[in-house]
Amino acid sequence: MADDREKVVSLEERMPQLKQTRKRRANRRFYMVMIMIILLILIIVYIQSPLSHVKSIETTGNSTLDTEKVVELSSVQTDDSFWQLKLNEIKEQVEQHPEIEQVEISREWYNTVLISVSEFERIAYQQSGDYFYPILQNGERLERVELNLPREDAPLLHNFEDEFLQDVAEQMASMPEAISRLISEIYYEPNDQDQRRIRLFTIDGQEIIATIDQLADKMESYPSIAAQIEEESMEGVLHLDVGAYFVPYESSNDEERVEIENGS
Repeated sequence: MADDREKVVSLEERMPQLKQTRKRRANRRFYMVMIMIILLILIIVYIQSPLSHVKSIETTGNSTLDTEKVVELSSVQTDDSFWQLKLNEIKEQVEQHPEIEQVEISREWYNTVLISVSEFERIAYQQSGDYFYPILQNGERLERVELNLPREDAPLLHNFEDEFLQDVAEQMASMPEAISRLISEIYYEPNDQDQRRIRLFTIDGQEIIATIDQLADKMESYPSIAAQIEEESMEGVLHLDVGAYFVPYESSNDEERVEIENGS
């Protein structure tokens, strides 16, 4: 009987501690539930408020297309829900433009949309009718872009059929920009020996005969060749189709040609 009384007394002594423990656990559950409810309310308020809307649309990497055009292609507006944007659909939509090679869409900070663009380079212009049309590095001609005058950032093509545009575009795209910017005009002038023969004019007034397939490789040595021609005060036609030699304008044929050093 004594042992039973001791057990009862011991249990009565422990009851306040058990009650206190249960109370602390109940308080923790209550606080956790309240925090979750408050967070849920804040999320709902945020979603319903202007804070969750797109506030800014920025672009990077675009040089030919202006920012307004890229934003227009994306169809993103400043009152759209920031978190409900379908980034993959926006990416595919912008990439439908023929001048855009690749696009990445990202959310920046809490309300800015960043559109990172990689453009196809304009490597030439071609006249058709009253307008000039850009030729991209993939050989595509932009029929929707009609220019009254060609820009000075790429040469003007003459007499080229569509079958050669791709080849010329690849050659121009593989040149360093410092070299390609030296070319002002390219004429397609085939002969019996070379159906891919072309005639070029540079911004410094030099006339060049070359072939499409070797254009990029041959033009790499042009700056050093041009310096030699200028030093010798020669005027005529520079041939880069077979070797590298110079024919003065007063010469009637290639027999009076001048071999050029440093030519490829």
